[in-house]
Amino acid sequence: MSTEPQGLLFSPASSYPTPVAYVIDRDGAILHTWSHTHGQPRPQDDPPSYLRGWNHVEMDAVGNLFAVVPLRALLKLTPDSHLEWACDVAAHHDLAITADGTILVLSEAPRRVDGDGSAQVVLDNLISTVTADGVVKSEASLYDVLRTDAGLRRLIDAAVQRRGAAFRARGWPVRGDDVPDAVAAETRAILRTGSHDGERRRALRLLRALPGSPCDVLHTNTIEVLRAHPAGIWSQGDLLVCMRELDAVAVIGRADGRVRWWWGPGELSGPHQPTMLPDGRLLIFDNGRGEQRSRLVVMDPVTGEIVWSWTASPPESFFCPLAGGAEPLPGGNLLVTNSTAGGAFELTPDGRVVWELSLPVEVYGRDRGRVSIYRMSAVPTGALVRRAAGRTAAVVGSTGKGGQP
Repeated sequence: MSTEPQGLLFSPASSYPTPVAYVIDRDGAILHTWSHTHGQPRPQDDPPSYLRGWNHVEMDAVGNLFAVVPLRALLKLTPDSHLEWACDVAAHHDLAITADGTILVLSEAPRRVDGDGSAQVVLDNLISTVTADGVVKSEASLYDVLRTDAGLRRLIDAAVQRRGAAFRARGWPVRGDDVPDAVAAETRAILRTGSHDGERRRALRLLRALPGSPCDVLHTNTIEVLRAHPAGIWSQGDLLVCMRELDAVAVIGRADGRVRWWWGPGELSGPHQPTMLPDGRLLIFDNGRGEQRSRLVVMDPVTGEIVWSWTASPPESFFCPLAGGAEPLPGGNLLVTNSTAGGAFELTPDGRVVWELSLPVEVYGRDRGRVSIYRMSAVPTGALVRRAAGRTAAVVGSTGKGGQP
């Protein structure tokens, strides 16, 4: 277990149109920052909140930052915020950096599929493999991979049929929708063919704007490269993914592109950030969209049982309907991100909150969009602390023992 000091990495949504990522310490002092405007949509175009700023950021061992510009690009910035490369990929939600420097990033593409006797268009989630120098090497369809399992295939097909039927019953555009004729015609062409003459990101934005999100059947939000499971359920290098709209987490074989294991429907509601623990169990942030109360669960993939869970007291006092996450810290505590409230807290195994943090309006602004931060992550700070010596400044408020999320 690493004993190197840990900092907290995140990018506030309100930093658009000049996105910034911070590493701070637990007292709220800035240890390091990165910033770059590459790929940001113009403010005068009034982009939706989910296309602004950096959707997710991760740091490698030497302080380079990888930033997801939603549906536009994946960036690599040096510790001094120099843009080393920008990869033109419809990236979203999450990425994983492998031991050899290859990056696996979630991306997206429209796709026409058959269902219930008629064809319709879905947003296929992809795993894009990006080389260490920023070139897309391959793309794998998660729609195809997940449907290699009979149970997941039935789940996906039912979701496609259900969303398609609701969309057709509602009609589009509905009366009163303020949709220009040209945009309506363009969207109908995409819905009819599954293809688009212009940029992919344009088609994705039009499909995401449809009422009821009829095409968003997977909404994959996590990718993690796994260690071998101690019981042999999956192998070294297999991939853990999470699909919000299916209420499911799954492990897929990186070598053969087939489902190794999956779980969640009936137990989870809109989950995010599953993480494999050292003993092979999975920590999952269960958003609880149906119950309107979020919780953390640890489940055993061998038995399928939940072996630990935590909810706030009272349970309804902690509800993060969008994004959010939880990850283990050195020493056994958990770092929990409350994305919609713009905060984080540290939780002990016995359910005590020992530290919490919130992003102050005076620093990060009022225009936070749907979420204030997508995810907060613990990162080693040795090299960054040496860079930042003498240049720290308090930026957030944190509290010690006894705080409640």
